[in-house]
Amino acid sequence: MSLRETLSSRWRKIQGELFPWLEEAHGHLTARHRQLVTVLEMAGIEALVLGWRGGCGRPPSERAALARAFVAKAVFNLGTTRALIDWLAVDRALRRTTSTTKSRKAALSISCVLS
Repeated sequence: MSLRETLSSRWRKIQGELFPWLEEAHGHLTARHRQLVTVLEMAGIEALVLGWRGGCGRPPSERAALARAFVAKAVFNLGTTRALIDWLAVDRALRRTTSTTKSRKAALSISCVLS
């Protein structure tokens, strides 16, 4: 399968399956949320961070969420980690997309890691 066919297939899956599922689960997605979902799906960042088994750093289960948060920070053009944390506190769709703030404890650990 050519690169063009692969990308087209993934894009159809994002538009036809993923966006409708996310909107049903979380409500309306803004253009920025859609852009974030597209970047995350196309990049496949989870495969990259979960495959690395370094001895230091966050537990493997938290690495994917942190990587998604860094991508969200760039897509939403947030200048500081504090801005990302504040945005996560009020944006349910972003919070669910990055899966980083399941609890206050998780939010605090993220602020320590991202700072």
